Amino acid sequence: MSAHATADGARRRRHAALAAILFVGLACATMFQSFSWNQTSAYDLIQALSHGQTTIDPYQANTGDKALYHGHWYSARAPGLAMISLPAYEVLEAVGARSWARESPAQPHTEELVDLIGLWGNVLPAIVLMVLVWRVAERLRPGYGAAAAVTLGLGTIALALATLLFAHMLAACLGFGAFAVVMRERDGPPALWQLGGAGVLAGYGVTSEYPMLLVAVVVGAYALLRADQRSLGHLATRAAAYAAGALIGVVPLALYNHFAFGSITHVAYDNIPAQQTGVFGINLPSARVLVTLLGSSRGLLVISPVLVMAAIGLVHLYRSSRRAEAVTAGVICVGYLGYNAGYYLPFGGAFIGPRLLMPMIPFLALGLVEAYRRHPGPTIALAGASVLCTVVATTTHPLVGYENETFHWARWLLDGYFQPTIASAYGLGRGWGSIWVFLVPALAAVCLAGRASVAVRHDLRAAGRRGVYMGLLALGAWLIFAMLAPTLLGIDHAGLVDIAHAGDHRALHKNYGPYPLRVLAPLGFAAGLVALAAARLLPAGPRAGAPAQVRPAHRALTAARAG
Repeated sequence: MSAHATADGARRRRHAALAAILFVGLACATMFQSFSWNQTSAYDLIQALSHGQTTIDPYQANTGDKALYHGHWYSARAPGLAMISLPAYEVLEAVGARSWARESPAQPHTEELVDLIGLWGNVLPAIVLMVLVWRVAERLRPGYGAAAAVTLGLGTIALALATLLFAHMLAACLGFGAFAVVMRERDGPPALWQLGGAGVLAGYGVTSEYPMLLVAVVVGAYALLRADQRSLGHLATRAAAYAAGALIGVVPLALYNHFAFGSITHVAYDNIPAQQTGVFGINLPSARVLVTLLGSSRGLLVISPVLVMAAIGLVHLYRSSRRAEAVTAGVICVGYLGYNAGYYLPFGGAFIGPRLLMPMIPFLALGLVEAYRRHPGPTIALAGASVLCTVVATTTHPLVGYENETFHWARWLLDGYFQPTIASAYGLGRGWGSIWVFLVPALAAVCLAGRASVAVRHDLRAAGRRGVYMGLLALGAWLIFAMLAPTLLGIDHAGLVDIAHAGDHRALHKNYGPYPLRVLAPLGFAAGLVALAAARLLPAGPRAGAPAQVRPAHRALTAARAG
């Protein structure tokens, strides 16, 4: 294959990968989700900041995520999301978007301006995060970045968080962005300004979500330990550059705390009773809670089983030449699992999964590059199941409050009842006539990612029947576990007990019936089969960097001409 043809093929794959990511973003942008206290709390703070205030007294009736301090109500959220969304809010107000949102039939008598702000506050960070994962993954294993990025965007809790005005997506984008900048600096010539920029991103991540301090510290350690700069002088200089940037990133938080509470270290969590046990509601990790986070009917590895392969991939990454990156990602994942397993409300309230774990998900997703390369069959199959589960959960009922309430996902799918979309805002209801605006770009993203992932298809073919059989085995094991284990092993009940202990005693009296995923899991199994069959049967095309295959007839003609 000529150098020109190779470069042309690489360029087409890059374009396909970028288009796939943009289509995921477009799909997320079409959703008008139901509201929750988390969203309205952030929205209230945006409105307050727009009027030069930090108290949300005029708006506090619409949210329970608030704190009372010296007779005034404050948002319980960290201020980073509200601050960065303020310009978008001002522009929307200037163009009269509020009146359009109030008159929209998508969700009558609600404030749909929240969804429009979300185009800036959660959809754009989601797109940036996927681009970052794609670029970092390509540095680790060229040819596998598109598969990793789109699997992250469509097959994990990132999909639902990209459609809701929560701070987790922004925080994850900032934390992973800091890591990507440091990785680029470590791979190139020393550049203190890049370390400072990474520090700014990490610091503003803390301003957006307080537990991001863990990511900031771990990425900071990764920044220091550069192989060719181990002297004390180099370590001190690099630490100073990163720390200076991080300090700049937390200045907005300090200023907000000063004007709101009169102290740069006082945060709203200090005035919420449930947060006053342990360290802001965090106690020693519990193994039982960890099992619930991972294995309940809305557990991370149940609705996104492809992340099991991502974890295996991180181990392979560690054994390769990228040990520092694998260790950094692994420490962040273990740290977040430990912190969340000790939190008084593990799932953080109503959501399809453990939303507090979102900042670790892009780091875990880096393992997908090795998973797709070394174990293509199981990874492709479980990716198909993951995408089906998270797409259904996001489009039907993303704000799940209880483990066994997940039965609504399949029920509403079969009934053809979905969350509103932009089509609903123009009178097309909440059925199949409106959800297509989400499904079409999501399907386009999957097809384009497949087109960009030639290496994955070749790896599956190279694995032969064994790769397919391993994919079927992994898919079958997940199907049995997802359908039966959360109920039979008591994992769902343990999750309900945690919610009851956190103050919601209704959790133990919600009779939704046993085996809540008995319909959704088989649908996920079918999606995994389709993904596996498509990857195995569709033409793979020439592999990047592979020599051109010369047809026998062409060889004979060439030989005749030579003779």
